[in-house]
Amino acid sequence: MKKVILFGGALQGLSFGEALYDKKGMYLVDAISSDYAITKSRFFNKVYEGNVAEYDTILDEILRDQQYDVAVPMGDAAAKYLSRNKSQIESKYKVKCAVPDNEVLSVVVDKGKFMRFCDEHDIPHPKTMTITEDTLEAAADHIGFPSLIKPDFSVGARGITKVNSLQELKHKYPNIKKQFNACTLQEFIDNPDYYYNVMLYRDANGQCRNYAIIKIVRVYPIGAGSSSCCISVENDELLSICKDALDKLNWIGMADFDVLQRKDTLEYRIIEINPRVPASLRAAYISGINFPETIVLDVLGESYHSGQYTPGKTLRYMGIDLLWFLKSPKRFKSSPSWFRFIGKDIYYQDIYRKDASTWYSWFVTGLKKFSRNNHT
Repeated sequence: MKKVILFGGALQGLSFGEALYDKKGMYLVDAISSDYAITKSRFFNKVYEGNVAEYDTILDEILRDQQYDVAVPMGDAAAKYLSRNKSQIESKYKVKCAVPDNEVLSVVVDKGKFMRFCDEHDIPHPKTMTITEDTLEAAADHIGFPSLIKPDFSVGARGITKVNSLQELKHKYPNIKKQFNACTLQEFIDNPDYYYNVMLYRDANGQCRNYAIIKIVRVYPIGAGSSSCCISVENDELLSICKDALDKLNWIGMADFDVLQRKDTLEYRIIEINPRVPASLRAAYISGINFPETIVLDVLGESYHSGQYTPGKTLRYMGIDLLWFLKSPKRFKSSPSWFRFIGKDIYYQDIYRKDASTWYSWFVTGLKKFSRNNHT
C-alpha cells in the first residue's frame, strides 16, 4: 500500500482524496490541513491540523514517526515550501515530493517573472511590464488602457485591479504596492464570458501523457472568482500551446494553466501557471483522467495508464453557483442553464456520494466566500 500525505488543500484536497479512495487497498491518504471540508471527510485516514506557517514543526512531528511514500502540495504556499526544501525533506524523511525543483517553480510563482519568460520564448501571453513609482507613465504608454495592475505574488484574483487611465493608475498603484509589493501592468484582455483551465502532467521524459481542458462558464465572485460551473472540452490548439510552454520550462509534474481568449481575434493568452492541482481537479476525474494516481505513480517511478479522456462533462460547485445566481444579471440566460440540475453528464464539486460530510461542508465554504465578497 502506498502512503500519501497532502499538504493543505480544500476542494482540490477532497478531489485528490476521492480519486485515490476509489482505488481501495492501494493507497492510504492523510493530510495536513485546517480546512473544514478536509477535517470532516472520510477520504482521509488521518488529518493533522495545521497550515503552511507550521509545516516545519508539524512535518518533523509526523514524519519522524510515520513513513510516507509521497508528499503532494495542494496550494501555492505548500508547493513553494516543498520545492524550496525538497532535497532536505526527501533525504531526511525518505518521502518523494511531487513538486518541480525550485529553479523551475520559481519562474511561474512570480507572475511578473513568468510573463517575462513567456515574452522571451514566444509563448502567447498578455503584454506586461513591471512597474514602479518612476515607471508608471512609461508603462502606460507601452501597455495602454484599459489595463490591470497585477501583484507578482498573490492568490487567485487578490490585488488585481483594472485601471482606465494614467490618473487612475497613479491613484491606485501605491495602495496595491503597499499590500502586495512588486507589481506589473498588464493589458486587459477583453474575453468572452468564459475562460479555460488546462491541466497537464509532463513526465521526466518530456511526455505530456495526461491532460484535461476545462471551459469555465460561471465564476463567483462574478468577473474574477472561483469556478462555479465548468465543462470539459477538447481543444487541440490550446493543448499544443500549453505543451510548448512546459517544454520550454523543462517542467516535470502537474501544471494548471489559466488561459483567456480575445473576443476580437479569438487568440489565446496564457495568464498564469499554478504549480499544483487546481480546485477544478474533479472535472478531469469525471472525464476519465485520474491525475492523483498519475502524480503518485510517476514520482515513485512506476508505470501508469493515461486513461481515456471523455469531454462533455459538466461540474458545478453548487455552494457558490447559488451565490452566482443571486448576484448575476445573466441568471436566466446562462449556458448551460442554471436550472439543469440532473443529467448523466452533470456532477458536483461539493457533493460526493461516497462522503456525506461534503453535503454540508459546501454550505459552510459558500457562506465564508459570500461573507468575504460582501466585506471587500
